[in-house]
Amino acid sequence: MELGSVFDELSLHDRKFSADALGAGSEMVRISFADSSPKFQLSDRLLRRAVAGGNRGTVLVLRHLQCLSPDELFSLEGLARQLDGTNTRCVCSVTLPVPRASRAAFAAVFGRLRRDGLVHHVNLRPLSPRRLGAMITAEIEARAEPALVAWVWHLTRGWPAAARAVLRTARDQGLIRVVDRHAHLVGGDSHPRPSAIDELVLPVREADGPVWEAAKAVAVLGPLGEAVPRLTAEALDVSEQEARDLLTRLAEAGVLRYRRSDSAWEYRLPLARAAVGASLGPYERRSLARIAVSALWQGTASCADPSYLPEQIAAAGRLVEPERARTDLLAAAERLAHHNGDQAYDDHRAVRWLRAAADLTTDQVERPRLLLEHAKICLAQGRSEEGLSSLQLLLRAHRDQLRPDQLLDVCFAYLAALYRAGELTTLEKIAADGTLQEPGAGGPLERAVARGCALLLLGRWREVCDLLGAVRRHDQSGLTEWKAEFLASTAELWLGIRDGTERSRATLPTRHRAGGATAAEVHSRVAELLTLGEIRRAEQLLADTGRSPRQLGLPSRMLIALHRGRPREAMDLARRSAVTGVHTCDAVQSAMYHHAAVLLVCSGRLTRAGELLALAGARQPMLPHLLASAQALRELVCGEVEQARSLLRAAVCRAESDGVVAGTDTLWLRVADVAMHVGRPEVLEECLAKVEGVARRLGTERAEMTRLVLHAAVHTDHGAARAARRLAQQRRQPLEESSVLSHLIRYGMGDPAMLRDTYTMLGELDALMPRFWLRTVMRTHGVAVPGRQATAAENERLLAVLVSEGLTNRQIAKVLRTSEKSVEGRLSRLFSRTGQGSRVELAMAMLTGRLHL
Repeated sequence: MELGSVFDELSLHDRKFSADALGAGSEMVRISFADSSPKFQLSDRLLRRAVAGGNRGTVLVLRHLQCLSPDELFSLEGLARQLDGTNTRCVCSVTLPVPRASRAAFAAVFGRLRRDGLVHHVNLRPLSPRRLGAMITAEIEARAEPALVAWVWHLTRGWPAAARAVLRTARDQGLIRVVDRHAHLVGGDSHPRPSAIDELVLPVREADGPVWEAAKAVAVLGPLGEAVPRLTAEALDVSEQEARDLLTRLAEAGVLRYRRSDSAWEYRLPLARAAVGASLGPYERRSLARIAVSALWQGTASCADPSYLPEQIAAAGRLVEPERARTDLLAAAERLAHHNGDQAYDDHRAVRWLRAAADLTTDQVERPRLLLEHAKICLAQGRSEEGLSSLQLLLRAHRDQLRPDQLLDVCFAYLAALYRAGELTTLEKIAADGTLQEPGAGGPLERAVARGCALLLLGRWREVCDLLGAVRRHDQSGLTEWKAEFLASTAELWLGIRDGTERSRATLPTRHRAGGATAAEVHSRVAELLTLGEIRRAEQLLADTGRSPRQLGLPSRMLIALHRGRPREAMDLARRSAVTGVHTCDAVQSAMYHHAAVLLVCSGRLTRAGELLALAGARQPMLPHLLASAQALRELVCGEVEQARSLLRAAVCRAESDGVVAGTDTLWLRVADVAMHVGRPEVLEECLAKVEGVARRLGTERAEMTRLVLHAAVHTDHGAARAARRLAQQRRQPLEESSVLSHLIRYGMGDPAMLRDTYTMLGELDALMPRFWLRTVMRTHGVAVPGRQATAAENERLLAVLVSEGLTNRQIAKVLRTSEKSVEGRLSRLFSRTGQGSRVELAMAMLTGRLHL
């Protein structure tokens, strides 16, 4: 039962209860009867305490009254009558069904109390999924993502007390992570361990041994319907009738429900089933899984859930026939992949089934293949530690079964897993000598390539080029040549040398069709293009190699969604990427965080942008200057100009020191923004010269477009401005196009039509901050701002967003370029219109969706 819900309901019917019993001077005494301690020996003490309390109110909270015997219920009735007329209120909770032995006493006792006006009955109902989502958001103070709501609903069926127990336990156990004030479920379909939700299973735990054993059996065997009594009897080594009696006792205790329609036994609350199942020891779990698998294989039981059998096979391990188990697991994984299509890598079940199949097989060729496939899926899902475990096993136990080219693939995957798991110290050691496992493993060329890969992951690109140049000269077999070329060309790209990657991309479709290029190479080259802003070329490469965007990693998918004008989808993908088990930040992730932070700044969510950038910065970003560029924009919006200049100076120095060119076009454009803000237009000439160099070396459309914008500003060249606008339109990237137009307007190269177009485009992107500033520019140039009422509503919404971000009046005034007094007046009107009494109430109302502006 949910105590808060009871109080809310009672308050609706009894205002005196709300005012007196729940007043500031009230004392609350909580007692639970869901244990085996004596129940009503404390009644005299409670009565004396109530009488001695004088005018001070007491709320006596008695929980789990269904656990009382008839005699104890009669004692409760006496206590209730003695407390009548005192300042003590008694709130009792009962979880249905009431045990058969106590039903008559319950009816008699509460019937008399109701007749005498001494009891008010409140029938609580579970929350709908929508209300459950609002409750989770309020509890966590972060918007609950649909997958989290669905997971909690599945376990609790909407009962608030159970939902709060799940949330408490899930947060403690790391199953919920919050990014950008959105709460995500991590770990797939994991269940919270029962330690913090013992109360849900306490009545079962305290039953006699056979009843508890039956409850554990049904936690595994429950989905097998009418076969449950027979299989429970087998598990407990009792007769089927004895098993049915135990199941009936569990039903009478309110733990199980018997469905007559299909003769099935099920837990009333799925969470209780999960908690009981989690309490099983390893051998207990495997033994029950063996019984389930045997029954399904023999045809003496059936289950409608197609994932039930492979799940039980994976749990049973070698207690069932290994060859058949392996075959069934691989078939189930293949069906799952076919059913999910491009989303197959998002399903966590395939991970368990593949690893279980790998553990069962005795084929020394198949096992390494399955372990490698398992590891790759784990890395795609962000389960770095699990992938790392499979790769370590491969290198330790199956090195001799791998061909030289396969061994290099495994080594690369192993290094990527180390990087994503945040094992940078181990990666540094490999970068020093190229040894993956034990000293002397692999030849000198393989160790050199391993060193090159480790150096690349650590962002030491100049060292990669120096090292792998020697490998290219000494490799006679050709087995390592492609790997060395791939690594060297990638490092060269970030340093502004594009010849190697251009050659690789040109031949990639042909090599992929011939089986000479892996999906990992395709995805890597696509990610490079997206990092550089070349979305059209990235999409063409995907089409030429028959790959789908859904098969890419989350950061790449985020950039595609953003560039194609789907900012909400882009932010969702960015958050999903941030909550995975990846502890580092590669080049494409650096670009993802940069763009996500820019989106947040444009929508007025300045604090959230700062938090996201801090998260990315703690993950050793490969392209830190991209994060610095976004952080400088945030500081500039907040009016912290000197802080923005300091960030940009440090970023420029680091990029030049490391020789990094990729992404510096964006960095120099931000330097130009700050220069214009402080009235130093002469700095733009230096920015233009730097960007011209970037454009020459990278040859990307984005760098060329940035060059045209700065050239137009420095030389007042309207032809360059038109060329920049034309190129932006051809690229069909709304956020980028609106940025180009905004810069041209800022540099005095705009016209009324451009102002209106930019304003409309920013509205479609929900860019509240740029629209707010653009309205001032439009009025200055005599361009009418469309929709007076809509504008007032948007200004109010922006103010509410800034308040919900936790900004003070002074900070809001700096952002809006106005006075604190003006902000105070606007806030007063906002609170009055919305009915919110404080900034905290306003922020929570916006977070939960109760307030829409």
